[in-house]
Amino acid sequence: MNRLLERWSLTPLMKQAPLALLVAMATVLSLTIPQLTVSDEGGLFAAITLTIVATLWSAVIGVRGGSVPALVNVVPAIDFLALGMLRWSTGSSSSVFTALVVLPVVWLAAQEGRRFILYSALGTAVVILTPFLFGAGVIDPTTEFVRLGVVLVAYGTLAIVVNQLSRLHGAQLRRSRDREAVVQAEIERAAEIQRSLLPRSVGQVPGYRVAGTCLPAKSVGGDFLDWYETDGGLTLTLGDVMGKGVGSALLAAAVRAVLRSARTEPDPAAAVHRASQGLAIDPDRVETTAGFTTLFHARIDGDVLRWVDAGHGLTVIARRDGSAERLASSHLPIGLGLDEVWTATETRLGPDDVLVCISDGVLDLFGGELDTIDRVAAIAREDTSPGAIVERLIALARSMDHDDDVTVVALRRDAVAAAPALTGAPGQLVGA
Repeated sequence: MNRLLERWSLTPLMKQAPLALLVAMATVLSLTIPQLTVSDEGGLFAAITLTIVATLWSAVIGVRGGSVPALVNVVPAIDFLALGMLRWSTGSSSSVFTALVVLPVVWLAAQEGRRFILYSALGTAVVILTPFLFGAGVIDPTTEFVRLGVVLVAYGTLAIVVNQLSRLHGAQLRRSRDREAVVQAEIERAAEIQRSLLPRSVGQVPGYRVAGTCLPAKSVGGDFLDWYETDGGLTLTLGDVMGKGVGSALLAAAVRAVLRSARTEPDPAAAVHRASQGLAIDPDRVETTAGFTTLFHARIDGDVLRWVDAGHGLTVIARRDGSAERLASSHLPIGLGLDEVWTATETRLGPDDVLVCISDGVLDLFGGELDTIDRVAAIAREDTSPGAIVERLIALARSMDHDDDVTVVALRRDAVAAAPALTGAPGQLVGA
């Protein structure tokens, strides 16, 4: 609502509307209050007509785009003429409506160029001197020129102040936009680096296919996934750093790097412990504690799946016989600063079994229901291709607004007879 009001308050029509209403009010008051005389009905009609023309013109350029200053500034120019006619037709020197000139003065002076101060002064002079064109014989020139000088000084000072404030605001706005452009470039660079860290083809590992992708809620996200070949098998990881944005993305990259540094460790729990140590809290700087990370980290050798779940609990195996086995443990996330000990659990992965690991952003796609894991397992049973499973969930995420990163990785163990290479869609980081 605030943005809508701010947008419409800057249109020519919205800036013209107050003056149009005040001219209408001045007309009604002059015609109904005996003390407010109408010295010339033709002049009053001319003032009303000019005001209507200015208002219609402001509406036209507002609809067609008021980006050309020369077209926009026609409106206050007509307003000065209308106010001059209003002043002459409602008592000339004694008109109580002269003060309305402040509105077109502010309109022009609010633009950054110094010339608009001069334009405001010229417009003010037109309003004060208009009665001379139609009734110079009945107006005291001395009094009127003194009035002109006083009004020019008063409204000229106002125009200078408004113009200076406008210039300062414009300079500050440009600096803000420049800083925003630099920040946006850095975020785009961070997103590019994050995409480059996603896994690609990992060579020949007979009997397995894997695919995964990440759809961040922002340009960069705190979710990460990884897989890579190890001696005799492969390693699979999905992590979710608390929070979103660049800070979470930095932590995600750090955790991923530490886990990769432990690729020679046969025990996945050792890698998780090392990552936790990397996020350990400095006792002397408790106020700058890092966000915690939930994590599923697994190592596959043949048909043996050794895995560690650090507070994640969003992994399921869709078995060939139609059953589903959820892989979860009572271990805490890493990065909490606690003396947690993670242990690996061993599970058999049979031919045509499919492992699917998701981030908690997928839960939101199904309304946050507790049966989301079962529904993901059902999708895996309908089509056991890892690429198809990932694409189906990501397509669902693209079809709706999501406030959290959506990450999916799927792995299928093929029958020994098929024994294909570890292929499938490489990791992708898709912009929201």
